[in-house]
This record gives sequence, structure tokens and C-alpha cells, in this order.
Amino acid sequence: MVVAAILFWSVAVDAVAYRFPRVAALLKAQPRALIENGKLNRKVMLREFITAEEVRSQLRLHGIEDIAVVDRAYIEPNGMISMIRRVREEIEPVEPPQAL
Repeated sequence: MVVAAILFWSVAVDAVAYRFPRVAALLKAQPRALIENGKLNRKVMLREFITAEEVRSQLRLHGIEDIAVVDRAYIEPNGMISMIRRVREEIEPVEPPQAL
């Protein structure tokens, strides 16, 4: 009975959100920025109960080793993490060591 009630309300909320887009902003979850300008957003991480190591793990799954190359990363309403890389020119270049 509980499962049926949860399923009913899930479908009802989705139907109302689809029919009335303005209501969707109130009823549906919005993506939250986990990384902004190459830096972790600790406030969002705390709210979403996600650790820095979990974020780094997701970076590796996206083929990214350094957080500095990420412009933005969002935790989506479905729990997935989407990432937007910085443009190469925006990343601070590392100068090679000077020869002695």
C-alpha cells in the first residue's frame, strides 16, 4: 500500500510539473553546483552529503585528473554529476622550471 501511494504521488507530481512549467520550479529539484571555477563548493557538498573524495572519483570517471580544469560541475536531480571543462586559455599555465 505504501509503495502504491509513493508511486501515485511521484506520477502526480511529474504530471503537474509537465503540465504547468512554473509549478515545476517549485516541485522539482534543481541542479546544484559542486564545483565553481575549479573550486569545491563545500556548502553544497554538505547539503548533498557528498565528500571531496566522491567528487574526485566522479572527476576520474569523466577522465579529469585535476579539479582546476573544471569550470563547473553540477549534481543533477537524479544524482548524476555533470561537468563542464574550462577553456584551455582559462587554465593558468604552469611554467617549466628554469635551467641552472
